[in-house]
Amino acid sequence: MEFEALLTLNTNQKLFANPKRIALLEQIGASGSISQGAKLAGLSYRAAWNAINDMNQVSPYPVIASETGGKGGGGAKLTEFGTRLIKVYSLMNQMQTMVMQALMDTNVTTESLLDVMSHFTLKTSARNQLKGKVIRIESQDVKDKVVVQLESGSEISAVITHVSTLQLNLAIEKEVLLLFKAPSVMISETAKPTTDYNQLQGQLVHLTQGVESSEVFLDIGAGTLLYASVIHDSLQNVNLQLDKFYFASFDPNQILVTCI
Repeated sequence: MEFEALLTLNTNQKLFANPKRIALLEQIGASGSISQGAKLAGLSYRAAWNAINDMNQVSPYPVIASETGGKGGGGAKLTEFGTRLIKVYSLMNQMQTMVMQALMDTNVTTESLLDVMSHFTLKTSARNQLKGKVIRIESQDVKDKVVVQLESGSEISAVITHVSTLQLNLAIEKEVLLLFKAPSVMISETAKPTTDYNQLQGQLVHLTQGVESSEVFLDIGAGTLLYASVIHDSLQNVNLQLDKFYFASFDPNQILVTCI
């Protein structure tokens, strides 16, 4: 079963944009003519002219600039705002499609927009993508230590520049996604007594062993996996066995903070 959602924009309870009107704007932009654009969009000239007139009246800026020349005459072109409207409408349609896909995909959590967007749009070489909420921001000269609580209750610290904190508009309770690569994670059997590194304990649920390195999957709680790619020489006599618990440690400076 596939659902279809039609995006409609209203202002003051009046229709501003819908799929037909956006298609009309696209055709006018391509042809430079209202009459030709109407024909390509499957509308009469009168219906097209009325639609453009309605949009121009309710919009804060005109969407079409036209030159008089009688029926079928004169030229027309998209304004800067009209071009922007088409692009943003397309982006909104893509987001709407993702949300509808999430409805049908039981593997996608739908607690927040970040859940949906990260599942469908975020493609990165960073294997670890951990979601949580900011619980503390500590200033450290030109950098900030951002402390994030994961869904499991564990806390992770990320060190970013103060400028980045401002640009991301980070605040307490804001949802963020933390990204870091698997090779940046070190595995040990016991916690380090004193360290500035993050340390999370997890159960080894999957292990892929190679000649010189291994891929380690740790379940750190709340259905969240943490990935490590470790060189055998760095394990320091750690004996990796399925279902056993290990500590994963990683540098706060190696974490990227993303949010919507």
